[in-house]
Amino acid sequence: MFIYNSKKYNQGKYSTGNPIDKQGHLYYGSVIAGIEARKQIGKKYIYRIHPGNGLAKIKIGKNHQHRYDYFIPNSIDNIESDPWRTTFKAATQYWKHVLTDEQKAEYNSRGSKTKQIPGRSLFISEAMKGIYHMFVDRGDPAAVDFELTDLTTDAAWNNLDLSGIIPTITRAVIIELDTEAAQSNREIIFRKYGNTNEINHTGSITKANNKDMHKTCIIAVDENRKVEYKADDVTWSVINLTIRGWIT
Repeated sequence: MFIYNSKKYNQGKYSTGNPIDKQGHLYYGSVIAGIEARKQIGKKYIYRIHPGNGLAKIKIGKNHQHRYDYFIPNSIDNIESDPWRTTFKAATQYWKHVLTDEQKAEYNSRGSKTKQIPGRSLFISEAMKGIYHMFVDRGDPAAVDFELTDLTTDAAWNNLDLSGIIPTITRAVIIELDTEAAQSNREIIFRKYGNTNEINHTGSITKANNKDMHKTCIIAVDENRKVEYKADDVTWSVINLTIRGWIT
């Protein structure tokens, strides 16, 4: 999950006291910053606007301003958050381009009745939790995720851990498979981690000698984000695996 500096966030100063006067004006030193100040000012404070939800004496329907001492989150650009950032982007695009007006109206209604938040925020929250299922396009990775040297080709089932690439809410993964071998009819197959039969599987078979083959596979993942694979015990020239996206 996205990691943030909770110690810093918990030091937030709320709009019930200084530097906000009775009219709701926020001060930065002696200068009125207004009641809608956002982001950081002078690398001294960080401001944000929070809609009231009736909790912690914050009135419903009223925007309240929070102030924090300036800091740089320790999670910026960390690899572990990449899947979640990608999923968040997908959720915003789903709200803009996939949900119908009727679906948005339903979320707006639920958000206002239950949590006093906009429907868009409620939808993104559910999408990030896997309550709303969607396809997430990973985008344009700069390199393949697994190469031949990363894999075991012994004609036995082996585990492949995808937890560093896909988020915990993933139900299935879409893999681009690129293979080449000196002989035809050489196979690599995949199945959900923990399955014992070879009926529900997917994979690729080389069609000709030294011919590059491409195949897109959809594979269910377990709660640990693992799959199993089995590659023939032959001399492979190429086996490249690239995660194209996932289904939540």
